Amino acid sequence: MNTSQQGFTLIEVMVAIMLMALVSVIAWRGLDSVTRADQHLQASSEQTEVLLRALNQMQRDISLRASVELNTLDPSRNNEEKVDGLAAVTVRSSDSKGFRLDIIRSAPVAGDGLQRVRWWLKGDRLYRAAAPARDRYPLPAAKDAVVVLTGVSDLQVRVWEADKGWRQLSGNRREDPLGLEISLVRETPQGAERYRQVVGPLK
Repeated sequence: MNTSQQGFTLIEVMVAIMLMALVSVIAWRGLDSVTRADQHLQASSEQTEVLLRALNQMQRDISLRASVELNTLDPSRNNEEKVDGLAAVTVRSSDSKGFRLDIIRSAPVAGDGLQRVRWWLKGDRLYRAAAPARDRYPLPAAKDAVVVLTGVSDLQVRVWEADKGWRQLSGNRREDPLGLEISLVRETPQGAERYRQVVGPLK
Protein backbone atom coordinates (compact mmCIF):
# COMPACT_ATOMS: atom_id res chain seq x y z
CA MET A 1 0.00 0.00 0.00
CA ASN A 2 1.27 3.37 -0.92
CA THR A 3 0.58 6.01 1.71
CA SER A 4 1.13 9.68 1.09
CA GLN A 5 1.93 12.07 3.94
CA GLN A 6 0.77 15.65 3.61
CA GLY A 7 1.96 18.62 5.73
CA PHE A 8 2.46 22.37 5.65
CA THR A 9 4.87 23.81 3.19
CA LEU A 10 7.50 26.28 4.31
CA ILE A 11 5.63 29.14 2.66
CA GLU A 12 2.41 28.24 4.52
CA VAL A 13 4.26 28.18 7.85
CA MET A 14 5.85 31.56 7.14
CA VAL A 15 2.47 33.07 6.21
CA ALA A 16 0.93 31.72 9.42
CA ILE A 17 3.78 33.15 11.48
CA MET A 18 3.40 36.53 9.79
CA LEU A 19 -0.35 36.56 10.45
CA MET A 20 0.20 35.70 14.11
CA ALA A 21 2.81 38.44 14.40
CA LEU A 22 0.42 40.96 12.80
CA VAL A 23 -2.40 39.98 15.16
CA SER A 24 -0.03 40.26 18.13
CA VAL A 25 1.05 43.77 17.08
CA ILE A 26 -2.58 44.88 16.66
CA ALA A 27 -3.52 43.41 20.03
CA TRP A 28 -0.54 45.07 21.74
CA ARG A 29 -1.40 48.47 20.28
CA GLY A 30 -5.01 48.08 21.36
CA LEU A 31 -3.95 47.14 24.88
CA ASP A 32 -1.51 50.06 25.00
CA SER A 33 -4.23 52.44 23.86
CA VAL A 34 -6.61 51.16 26.54
CA THR A 35 -3.89 51.52 29.20
CA ARG A 36 -3.12 55.08 28.13
CA ALA A 37 -6.81 56.00 28.15
CA ASP A 38 -7.20 54.51 31.62
CA GLN A 39 -4.21 56.48 32.94
CA HIS A 40 -5.59 59.65 31.35
CA LEU A 41 -9.00 59.11 32.97
CA GLN A 42 -7.45 58.38 36.36
CA ALA A 43 -5.34 61.54 36.23
CA SER A 44 -8.34 63.61 35.14
CA SER A 45 -10.50 62.10 37.89
CA GLU A 46 -7.89 62.88 40.55
CA GLN A 47 -7.61 66.48 39.36
CA THR A 48 -11.40 66.87 39.36
CA GLU A 49 -11.62 65.33 42.82
CA VAL A 50 -9.06 67.78 44.21
CA LEU A 51 -10.93 70.70 42.65
CA LEU A 52 -14.30 69.54 43.98
CA ARG A 53 -12.87 69.11 47.47
CA ALA A 54 -11.53 72.66 47.41
CA LEU A 55 -14.77 74.20 46.11
CA ASN A 56 -16.91 72.14 48.49
CA GLN A 57 -14.76 73.21 51.43
CA MET A 58 -15.11 76.85 50.42
CA GLN A 59 -18.87 76.48 50.12
CA ARG A 60 -19.02 74.76 53.51
CA ASP A 61 -17.00 77.55 55.13
CA ILE A 62 -19.41 80.11 53.73
CA SER A 63 -22.50 78.10 54.67
CA LEU A 64 -21.24 77.90 58.28
CA ARG A 65 -20.70 81.67 58.48
CA ALA A 66 -21.82 83.32 61.68
CA SER A 67 -25.51 84.08 61.34
CA VAL A 68 -25.74 86.42 64.33
CA GLU A 69 -24.71 90.05 64.35
CA LEU A 70 -21.01 90.18 65.13
CA ASN A 71 -19.99 92.95 67.46
CA THR A 72 -16.87 93.57 69.48
CA LEU A 73 -16.59 95.24 72.85
CA ASP A 74 -14.43 98.32 73.29
CA PRO A 75 -11.93 97.56 76.09
CA SER A 76 -11.35 101.28 76.66
CA ARG A 77 -14.98 101.53 77.75
CA ASN A 78 -14.84 98.64 80.20
CA ASN A 79 -16.67 96.43 77.71
CA GLU A 80 -19.85 98.38 78.28
CA GLU A 81 -20.37 99.57 74.71
CA LYS A 82 -20.19 97.73 71.44
CA VAL A 83 -18.16 99.15 68.59
CA ASP A 84 -18.08 98.53 64.85
CA GLY A 85 -19.54 95.19 63.81
CA LEU A 86 -17.60 92.48 62.00
CA ALA A 87 -18.69 91.13 58.65
CA ALA A 88 -19.19 87.36 58.55
CA VAL A 89 -18.04 87.27 54.89
CA THR A 90 -15.64 89.73 53.28
CA VAL A 91 -14.40 89.29 49.73
CA ARG A 92 -11.75 91.21 47.83
CA SER A 93 -10.78 90.82 44.20
CA SER A 94 -8.73 92.65 41.58
CA ASP A 95 -7.76 92.27 37.95
CA SER A 96 -4.23 91.25 38.92
CA LYS A 97 -5.37 87.89 40.25
CA GLY A 98 -5.78 89.30 43.73
CA PHE A 99 -8.39 87.31 45.57
CA ARG A 100 -9.09 87.06 49.26
CA LEU A 101 -12.09 85.68 51.08
CA ASP A 102 -12.39 86.17 54.85
CA ILE A 103 -15.03 84.24 56.76
CA ILE A 104 -16.06 84.14 60.39
CA ARG A 105 -17.74 80.77 60.76
CA SER A 106 -18.96 78.39 63.40
CA ALA A 107 -16.32 76.10 64.84
CA PRO A 108 -16.18 72.50 63.58
CA VAL A 109 -17.18 71.31 67.05
CA ALA A 110 -20.49 72.69 68.29
CA GLY A 111 -20.13 74.92 71.31
CA ASP A 112 -16.50 75.90 70.63
CA GLY A 113 -17.48 79.34 69.38
CA LEU A 114 -16.32 80.94 66.15
CA GLN A 115 -13.19 80.87 64.04
CA ARG A 116 -11.67 82.90 61.25
CA VAL A 117 -11.01 81.27 57.88
CA ARG A 118 -9.17 82.90 55.00
CA TRP A 119 -8.91 81.91 51.33
CA TRP A 120 -6.53 83.67 48.96
CA LEU A 121 -4.77 83.26 45.63
CA LYS A 122 -1.01 83.72 45.36
CA GLY A 123 0.66 82.98 42.05
CA ASP A 124 -1.14 79.93 40.69
CA ARG A 125 -1.95 78.46 44.10
CA LEU A 126 -5.13 78.74 46.13
CA TYR A 127 -4.55 78.74 49.89
CA ARG A 128 -6.76 78.20 52.92
CA ALA A 129 -5.93 79.06 56.50
CA ALA A 130 -8.02 78.54 59.62
CA ALA A 131 -7.61 79.97 63.11
CA PRO A 132 -8.28 78.15 66.38
CA ALA A 133 -11.89 78.42 67.54
CA ARG A 134 -12.72 80.82 70.35
CA ASP A 135 -15.89 81.71 72.21
CA ARG A 136 -15.05 85.37 72.79
CA TYR A 137 -13.47 88.30 70.97
CA PRO A 138 -10.98 89.10 69.66
CA LEU A 139 -10.86 86.05 67.44
CA PRO A 140 -7.34 84.79 66.55
CA ALA A 141 -6.08 85.45 63.03
CA ALA A 142 -6.14 82.63 60.50
CA LYS A 143 -2.77 80.87 60.15
CA ASP A 144 -1.13 77.61 59.08
CA ALA A 145 -1.93 78.06 55.40
CA VAL A 146 -2.49 74.97 53.28
CA VAL A 147 -2.35 74.78 49.48
CA VAL A 148 -5.71 73.39 48.40
CA LEU A 149 -5.43 73.89 44.64
CA THR A 150 -2.61 74.44 42.15
CA GLY A 151 -2.46 75.49 38.51
CA VAL A 152 -5.00 78.32 38.88
CA SER A 153 -4.30 80.75 36.04
CA ASP A 154 -7.26 83.07 36.63
CA LEU A 155 -9.90 83.65 39.29
CA GLN A 156 -12.75 86.14 39.04
CA VAL A 157 -15.47 87.02 41.52
CA ARG A 158 -18.91 88.48 40.99
CA VAL A 159 -21.33 89.54 43.71
CA TRP A 160 -25.10 89.58 43.57
CA GLU A 161 -26.85 92.88 44.10
CA ALA A 162 -30.59 92.95 44.58
CA ASP A 163 -31.30 95.70 42.05
CA LYS A 164 -28.45 95.12 39.59
CA GLY A 165 -27.88 91.36 39.45
CA TRP A 166 -24.37 89.96 39.13
CA ARG A 167 -21.61 92.56 39.20
CA GLN A 168 -17.90 92.03 38.67
CA LEU A 169 -15.82 92.59 41.78
CA SER A 170 -12.68 94.22 40.36
CA GLY A 171 -10.40 95.99 42.78
CA ASN A 172 -13.18 96.31 45.33
CA ARG A 173 -14.11 94.94 48.72
CA ARG A 174 -17.57 93.71 49.62
CA GLU A 175 -18.89 92.72 53.02
CA ASP A 176 -21.68 90.19 53.47
CA PRO A 177 -22.72 90.02 49.80
CA LEU A 178 -26.08 88.56 48.89
CA GLY A 179 -24.42 85.94 46.70
CA LEU A 180 -21.04 84.98 45.28
CA GLU A 181 -20.03 83.63 41.89
CA ILE A 182 -16.46 82.34 41.72
CA SER A 183 -15.05 81.50 38.27
CA LEU A 184 -11.60 80.01 37.92
CA VAL A 185 -9.41 78.71 35.13
CA ARG A 186 -7.11 75.83 35.93
CA GLU A 187 -4.22 74.62 33.79
CA THR A 188 -4.02 70.82 33.54
CA PRO A 189 -2.08 68.38 31.32
CA GLN A 190 -5.29 68.08 29.31
CA GLY A 191 -5.46 71.85 28.76
CA ALA A 192 -7.19 74.81 30.39
CA GLU A 193 -10.35 73.92 32.30
CA ARG A 194 -12.97 76.41 33.47
CA TYR A 195 -15.10 76.05 36.56
CA ARG A 196 -17.86 78.12 38.14
CA GLN A 197 -19.15 77.98 41.69
CA VAL A 198 -22.23 79.92 42.83
CA VAL A 199 -22.83 80.35 46.55
CA GLY A 200 -25.98 82.00 47.83
CA PRO A 201 -28.20 83.47 48.83
CA LEU A 202 -26.11 84.50 51.82
CA LYS A 203 -28.87 86.36 53.66
